[in-house]
Amino acid sequence: MRAFRSKMMKSQKVLILGNKQYRNFKLDEIVDSFDIIYRFNLAWPGKNNGTKFGRLAMCSHVYNNFVARTLDKEAIIQIYECDYELSFLGEWYDFFQENNEKFEEMYHENEHNWDAWNEMLESYGSPYIFSKMASTGYSTIFRNLEQGSEIYVLGFTLCDDELRETVGDAPGIAIRREQGANCHSFSDERQILAWLHNSKKVDASLCMLNDTEEISFKPNMYNTEPSQFILKLLKQEADA
Repeated sequence: MRAFRSKMMKSQKVLILGNKQYRNFKLDEIVDSFDIIYRFNLAWPGKNNGTKFGRLAMCSHVYNNFVARTLDKEAIIQIYECDYELSFLGEWYDFFQENNEKFEEMYHENEHNWDAWNEMLESYGSPYIFSKMASTGYSTIFRNLEQGSEIYVLGFTLCDDELRETVGDAPGIAIRREQGANCHSFSDERQILAWLHNSKKVDASLCMLNDTEEISFKPNMYNTEPSQFILKLLKQEADA
């Protein structure tokens, strides 16, 4: 009975899962091992990114266009044709209409709370803060930090020389975003995530994974190292 109670009292492991595409390293079992999963915007479960739908956090315009106003496919394509490949956009629209009820929750993650996230960073003693609005993924990280969650992160970029790409991106859009054609600072976000990991506020070990069949990690300028928990998890899945 004591062991059961102890197990129940352990905090649930929260995975913040970005939309970076992995083609070679198998992730389904690893993702599905987490208790709570957050996905973002045009996330598509079952694409080597876990089979659990989890919770879907959306930025304001995605939530308004797909949930609040429920625009038709033609209107969605007109709005997002410069951001996503047309084939992906049309297929995801159909997928979402057929499967949106499978998400545990769909909601707008308020992207205007980044002043509060900066206050949290300052209270932690971080040398880094957001100079621009935090993206939906980072806002979700900080809201879970605020709630005291045990946070793990996958599918975010930690390397300055790695292009921050999202599944379904239109040709060239990732480069334009990296060059500053958006309302977020990717360099700020990389620095903040690495600092949070090195300070043991979150565990971003899975963001270091190379997309290779065998387990390997990509070094970065922040000298992040994978945690023992993630190393053990990866070994368990490799040996299964």
